[in-house]
Amino acid sequence: MTTLRDKVNAHLPIVLQGLSTVSLVVIALSAICGSKSLKELSQSHGMSGAVEIHQGHKH
Repeated sequence: MTTLRDKVNAHLPIVLQGLSTVSLVVIALSAICGSKSLKELSQSHGMSGAVEIHQGHKH
């Protein structure tokens, strides 16, 4: 008869691998959503705002 500790030790690597996979998927989805949001934000401001910022800098 196996103890609870043996059962946990047997399943722990599988659970940790699953958590790792899920976290990578969440990171990838957040990066995709973030890039879409940045793209929409840049399009809503248009290119004139970016030109004004660069013209204001003196080297």
